[in-house]
Amino acid sequence: MPVALALSRSYWGLSAGPWWGLSHIQSVCTPGSRAQGMSPPGPLTLCVFDCPPVSPEPSAVFAKEQPARSEVQAKAGGSATLSCEVAQAGTEVTWYKDGKKLSASSRVHVEAQGCSRRLVVQQAGRADAGEYSCEAGGQKVSFRMDVTGKCLEGDKP
Repeated sequence: MPVALALSRSYWGLSAGPWWGLSHIQSVCTPGSRAQGMSPPGPLTLCVFDCPPVSPEPSAVFAKEQPARSEVQAKAGGSATLSCEVAQAGTEVTWYKDGKKLSASSRVHVEAQGCSRRLVVQQAGRADAGEYSCEAGGQKVSFRMDVTGKCLEGDKP
């Protein structure tokens, strides 16, 4: 667990001085406690406090020139392609529909070429409409796909 260390000289709240070093630490306190009666150049107290982990700024996974959310129109029975651009060619992405991970099938497949990642949906039907996302490294690009036109055989009205 990450901790913040605060060195102080008693209740004076001194955090540094020419007359001490780490070898002068003689006691440990908890948050809210105070060592009483110390004065320079007396012993120092080391206080350890819990602190939240520091998260480094996430590096860009996706190319900056693409919108965070796109609208895609597909015609019933046709194919639809959702595309996202990654910053580095070796980046692997995961595609989701309505929050569920997508698997390749006879109608749905994933393509990767250079920095381009594509999800291709063939013979689109009403069931293919929804919220899609391309995700990698804790970041995502979102899509809303609508399917218009005649219903296909097997589509639910």
